[in-house]
Amino acid sequence: MITYEWRPRLEGAELDEVIELVTEAAEYDDEAGFSHIDPTTVREVGDGNRTVAHLPIKARRDLSPLEDVPMVIVAYLHLAVDADGLGTVSYVVHPEYRSRGITTLLVEEIGLETDGADGWDHTGAKALRCWAYSTHPASGRLTHRFGIPAVSRQWTLVRHLTGPFSLPLDKPEIPAGVTVTEPRELAADDQVIADVLASSELAPRHRDRVADDLRLGGGMVVDARNADGEVLGFVWFSTEHRRHLELRAAPVDALVLTAAARGGGVGTALLLSALWHQLDADVQVSTLRIDPDDAGAVRMCRLLGYEQEDVHSCYQLGESSSPPPAFR
Repeated sequence: MITYEWRPRLEGAELDEVIELVTEAAEYDDEAGFSHIDPTTVREVGDGNRTVAHLPIKARRDLSPLEDVPMVIVAYLHLAVDADGLGTVSYVVHPEYRSRGITTLLVEEIGLETDGADGWDHTGAKALRCWAYSTHPASGRLTHRFGIPAVSRQWTLVRHLTGPFSLPLDKPEIPAGVTVTEPRELAADDQVIADVLASSELAPRHRDRVADDLRLGGGMVVDARNADGEVLGFVWFSTEHRRHLELRAAPVDALVLTAAARGGGVGTALLLSALWHQLDADVQVSTLRIDPDDAGAVRMCRLLGYEQEDVHSCYQLGESSSPPPAFR
């Protein structure tokens, strides 16, 4: 029913077809927030630090049993294996071929053994990790069937700013001696942001994720500073409208404080400031991702009227000494 072969790189018509697949799937899954693969990833090749392998999965068009029907790419798996043998998996099925057994058949044929001499399916991966974004029913069924455990989770929270589900939005209470700046556009090489991250004492997996995202630039930043002008923290957010359940939505991408600034109300003031700027931009619902193990962040968001909407899970096969990654 399906055929597949690992490739160190994709080229020609096969590359074009995979790019078209991941692009169409990302557009189809955008509102639901499901996993997607950036088209630039499809062009990656390995280097001295990691191995990259591409797996286009093919079947006859419309899963036809007739041998004269052409083969098409119905799913794609991207695997990056680091020097320690930890493989990061990204995977997507074309929207027209979902719920038709493609993924189950692939798992049954390849298997899930990672402890062989040359790793999973001879790729060198001694452990595999893969994020399933949002409460995706297919990922739940698959991981339950094959007994694949989750090693990390993230939540998406939503805060309605207008409409029947919204609560009154408090004005920020700025702690004494603290100043909250007006929004400015995020620059990709913002040294102030880098200094806050360096002194935030975030877990490395969270700090690295935020740093990588910030390097792309875009969006708005509001700082909190003490009387000496030292930056205590920042909130990074957008006022650009996105569609979310037919509503105008915008994300709060990160809220980071220096270790010394925690517990004094600075985080709440920054987050409220971002929400007011989004409200002024006619945003109807604000979204935010948090680590559910961060009790302080969970409590703050609950008090500000956020509600949990989605759970994102990182699943793992095999053993790895690397800590579970932050949500990407």
